[in-house]
Amino acid sequence: MTDIHLANFKDKLRHSTCTGLFSKTTDSAFVEAAGIAGLDFIILDSEHGPASWETLHHHVRAASLTTMVPIIRVKGVDAHSIGSAFDTGAAGVQVPNISTAEEAGLAVKAARFHPDGNRGVCRFVRAAQFGEQEKSSYFKTANEKLLILQIEGLEGIRNLDAILDVKGFDVLFIGPYDLSQSVGKTGQVDAPEVIALMREIADKAKAKGVLLGAFSDSPARNVSLCNEGFSYIAYSVDIAIFATACAAIRDF
Repeated sequence: MTDIHLANFKDKLRHSTCTGLFSKTTDSAFVEAAGIAGLDFIILDSEHGPASWETLHHHVRAASLTTMVPIIRVKGVDAHSIGSAFDTGAAGVQVPNISTAEEAGLAVKAARFHPDGNRGVCRFVRAAQFGEQEKSSYFKTANEKLLILQIEGLEGIRNLDAILDVKGFDVLFIGPYDLSQSVGKTGQVDAPEVIALMREIADKAKAKGVLLGAFSDSPARNVSLCNEGFSYIAYSVDIAIFATACAAIRDF
């Protein structure tokens, strides 16, 4: 991935729909294949996936062989994890379960160097070509990487207006499965209550000019999210897609 690929991705986010998937594999060939297939982005999942930091570095390298943008989902609002994710050279970091404006602000500060934040400084990392990138160029381009914040529960929805007012993040991502649990409909992502909450979040975000993302596990939901103005749509999980394809071979 180059700065041009990231710039093109940001432009597409603003004007169209970007489609990607979640990755829970430890095999970087799956990541590279997703990029060769032409996906816009891949979310390398360290919240629910088994990949180590070493593996995540390899995954980012694999994505970088294509035009696909690699995003790392960390486990939560943790400054060290957010900084480490950016150190890999990933194009962005996705932070789950944001419930308050304070948490959103902490995520922003952890993701940006001064004057926009207080991210831990080390330029001898892959993101800075292991020290070969000129310092001022690195610190500037690093602050242009993507930050995606996830809203997943009722507390986050109650604090949504304040969260949306926080400056410095790029996309608000809705996690429908955790949202379904928060309303007592665990796993029922198509339940009317879940759909209504997602639309409420989307309406408020769009009114403030905030870009929207969400998870989808059906092609039909991809279409409806696109029609509702979501520009960052993560469809299913690589391992699940592979399993489904294998089942289709079995059942021919």
